[in-house]
Order: sequence, then C-alpha cells, then structure tokens
Amino acid sequence: MEWHKYSILIEPEQEDAVTAMLCGLGIEGVEIEDGMIPSEEELGQMFVDLSPELAPDELPDTGEPKISFYLRINGGKDAAQPQTGDASDDSYTIHDRLWLPEEEQALLRQVREEWDRLFPGKPFRLESDISREEDWRDTWKQYYKPLLVNDLLILPVWETVPEEQAEAVKAGRIKVIRLDPGTAFGSGTHESTRLCLDGLKKWMRGGETVLDIGCGSGILGLAALRYGADTVTATELDPACHHVIEENLTLNDVKEGCFFFKEGNILSDPGLVSGRYDLILCNILAPVIISLAAPGAADRYAKTGGIFITSGIYKEHREEVEKAFRANPAWQLLETVPLNDWVSVVVRRV
Repeated sequence: MEWHKYSILIEPEQEDAVTAMLCGLGIEGVEIEDGMIPSEEELGQMFVDLSPELAPDELPDTGEPKISFYLRINGGKDAAQPQTGDASDDSYTIHDRLWLPEEEQALLRQVREEWDRLFPGKPFRLESDISREEDWRDTWKQYYKPLLVNDLLILPVWETVPEEQAEAVKAGRIKVIRLDPGTAFGSGTHESTRLCLDGLKKWMRGGETVLDIGCGSGILGLAALRYGADTVTATELDPACHHVIEENLTLNDVKEGCFFFKEGNILSDPGLVSGRYDLILCNILAPVIISLAAPGAADRYAKTGGIFITSGIYKEHREEVEKAFRANPAWQLLETVPLNDWVSVVVRRV
C-alpha cells in the first residue's frame, strides 16, 4: 500500500484556515506540526518527562510549522493489496479513499488556487514524499527483542524463546510474559518499567491483591501474576489499552477472575475501584504520583502494611515525590531506587 505525503509549510496563524481549506477539498484527515515547544501543562498530559536543566538550544528541534495530508494512490490491482505480512490481518491498515493519479493532480491544483485566494502574495511552499505500508507497519518490531529482567523473560509475541534461556524456561526458573504492546506504553524496555519489575521481584511474597494505576499494556499486572499475585485490578485512561490488555491476557493464558480492567481516572473518580490492596503499582509521571501521595488518594486503597511501588519519576523530581509522601502520615518511605535518569520511590502503608 502506498500513500503520497504532501506538507504545506505555514505560518502559525494560517493553521486554522489551511486545515479548513483542506477539509473543504475532501481531505479526510491532516497532520499538524506547529513547531512549538510543548508547554509544561501539555507535557504533563504526555508519557514523557524532560529534564528542567535543558538549555533552550538542547530542547527538541520542532522544525517549521506545517500541515500534512496523505493520499492513498490507486495504482492498479496490485497496489491495492498489502505488500507485507499476513494479508488476512489488516488491523494495522488504514482504510481511506483511493485517489486516481489524475484526481491527485487536480487536487493539488485546487490546493494551490485556494492558497492564493486565502493568502494573496504569500509564497506557497509544498513538500512531497512517499510513504509505504511496508516501511512502517512492522519496522518497529525489529528493535523489540526478548528481554530478560531478573527471572522474567518478556517475549514479544512474534519472537521465540532464545536458545540460551530455553532450558531455564522449561525448568520454570525463568517465567515468560508474552507481550504485544501495540500502541500502549509498557514493553519492559524503559527504565521506569524495569524499576517496577525490580520492585515486584523484591517486595512480592505471593498471594497478594494488586492494584496497577495507569497499566498501559498490562505488563506489570502480568508480572505480578507471574510472581504469585492472587488478583490484579488495573486502571487506565487510554481506551485503546483495553484491546491490547485483552490480547495480552489471552497470550498469557490468564484465568478468568484473576485480572480486572477499569477504564478511567482514579484521581477524578475515586469510586473507579473499591477495596484495599496488598500492593499498588504506579508507573506514570511525578506530578500524578505526587497527587496520589496526598491524604485520601492512594492511601485509601492500601491495606495496613501494603506496599506502594511508584516509578516514572525523572531524577530531578525525586525530592518532590519523597516530600509528598513524607507529608502524608499514612505512608512510610522505604526506599528510593535510581536507574540512569529515573527513580522508583517505594512506601508502606502504616
């Protein structure tokens, strides 16, 4: 499958007009790159954390503002078929309008004419590129390989158990988690996830009830089950994670009644889950964890003596998180564990 990508370079104030113009010409979706550094509020809504020490010239290069659109080109019978992978599985395929070459050229003329009408005298700058399905559909998978963390082998669903671990897996010394992360966060490769997996290995004894706040792909809940958890309750804001989690539960033969998924925000909807848990996990970002450290937040879900393992904390926010837990008499600080630029803060409910 092939798409032609066209990018119109714009000034920031032209964004709304150009978007509306393209929509009026039959473009079903656009990609906007505004060239602006994300604000602190916007960064707080992302699964990223940037060091506050970055100088202006060290911030990400956002490039010129542009609006891009993609045209799926009808180049004949062969072009309409998937070029790689299993043709029976088109779950990664975008289904949109097919443009004939003559329609494509007519559209580009209309785009230029509308630009001149909207912005007379302003230069029209158009970039073009070709995007093929085989270039992106499975490319990311080549960088996601089996990962051994302590005695857990995180195995991408398209991989087999490495020969050097096969005997230990067969003997049960290594536990396998089969995973297809899809678009959800949580493949085991990030330091913040590794810190949580290390925490589970250290603090779990078996038979626990576990609450995973912001579960992503479900990897931490699956790891907890592998370490002997009785049940896992997992919450997540992103509705796309539900399908990913269901698939991963099936891949790992998780029995019914062991894993419960709740879609929503536990901070704005405290009634999303009920009861108290032996162990709580939260691998998100420092501002969210600070909110969960407050009286009446995460402590309402922890049994006396329960462990709360937090991660996703950039090293610069370590003291803020520790201070937030110390300010709540319900929590006792047990340890802070660093890994590269990230830390995990572990506390106990008193």
